[in-house]
Amino acid sequence: MKKFILAFIMFFIMTSASLADSNVYITQSGAALDLDITIDGNANAVGASNDRTLLTGANLDVDIDLIGATNTITGDFIGTGESGSDDLKINQTGSTNTTALNVGSSASTDDVSIIENRVGSSGVTSYIIGSTATVQDVSVTVDVVGDDIDIALTENSSSSGSDKTTDIDIATDSDDVDIIVTHTGAGAHKTKLLCTGACGTSDFTFSQTGANSTDVDLVVTNAAGSDVDITITD
Repeated sequence: MKKFILAFIMFFIMTSASLADSNVYITQSGAALDLDITIDGNANAVGASNDRTLLTGANLDVDIDLIGATNTITGDFIGTGESGSDDLKINQTGSTNTTALNVGSSASTDDVSIIENRVGSSGVTSYIIGSTATVQDVSVTVDVVGDDIDIALTENSSSSGSDKTTDIDIATDSDDVDIIVTHTGAGAHKTKLLCTGACGTSDFTFSQTGANSTDVDLVVTNAAGSDVDITITD
């Protein structure tokens, strides 16, 4: 097993690998980070459940590309928003790949944009946002191409003056896509699902709770055999 350990503050790092069973572990704190990670191969990981990748700071620009099967991304993303937005872009290409991220898990997080592009079957995407800290103006976008995909997003925050937005786009024929989105707490909650391809035998569950404004926007075509559940409460 190859193991790469990177620790850095306020500078640019690029790491690229074309190996199998490679791990990248990152602990980062500081502003103005520009980080690109590209790994081509199978059974590779950025972070792990017992050694999570931690990215903290303002004005972060992080791009992670994993190409192959059974690759995983596990970690925590904390953008402070002090000097501009914090951007995280993830590209997962291949089957049985997993993304599991906490946003604002241990400190307040502000002005964060996350975009995940997922191509391949039998994948899992999981985001937990603001479970123990205040989160403001967080946007998560997931684009899906592939069958048998599970997407779960749970957001909870006490900040009332901000938006929490989830945008999921299924642009091609993708059957058996199960999506669970739960927004609770204060602030405006917005969920959008756009399925312009076939979304047969899929389950879509959306729950939004809070005293502020809430929007659910669904455009779904060719969804034979699918279930859609929407729950909105004050």
